[in-house]
Amino acid sequence: MPPSLTPRRLELLTALHRLQQQQCGVTLGDLASALNVNRARVHVQVKALRGLGLLTPTTGRHGDLCLTDEGRAAIQSGIPVYGHIAAGPPGHAEQVPDRAVRHLEDLLGHRDGDYLLTVRGDSMTGIGVLDGDYVLVRPTPEVLDGDVAVVSIPGENSATLKRLYRLGDEVILLSENPTYPRMVYPASDVQVQGRMLGVIGLPRPRAARPAEPVRNS
Repeated sequence: MPPSLTPRRLELLTALHRLQQQQCGVTLGDLASALNVNRARVHVQVKALRGLGLLTPTTGRHGDLCLTDEGRAAIQSGIPVYGHIAAGPPGHAEQVPDRAVRHLEDLLGHRDGDYLLTVRGDSMTGIGVLDGDYVLVRPTPEVLDGDVAVVSIPGENSATLKRLYRLGDEVILLSENPTYPRMVYPASDVQVQGRMLGVIGLPRPRAARPAEPVRNS
């Protein structure tokens, strides 16, 4: 707990967050009633919390109270982030969350125009993209070699999710499943619709394998 965030102020933030889950618009009177304390005492604490950046400013004397992102993080409102975990040599797994993520798009780097697609099939299981998962896609007509892209291909009335490489005037689409052959098309026949940013997977076992290198034959 930050030194300036006393137990009483933490209680106030927590009560405000709880009220916001139950109703639209929380006033100073609502908060005082929920805490069973005098409005003037709550007003003093609210003023201090605004000064700390934990409550949003208000333009009117009786405006609604609202937590800032810092205020939500202070009471760990959202998904807790427990530091770092080593993916190489073993390291210490932190036990105390250092922040909270309110929305998953904060982690995925979502921005306006991005969209989700539901995966159908098992051609990308090698990178942990399983049937029924969601992939976050950013619309773009251009991707780098090796990116996982949403592409439309000749003779198909739908798009497919594949790793894409360009070799000369050809485009190679690779699955991440050895049971699927590589697909080769003239570059002029393949239309890139977007680049995969991330995957939101269902809670189940998933495995990945290194991507197949592309070499000139």
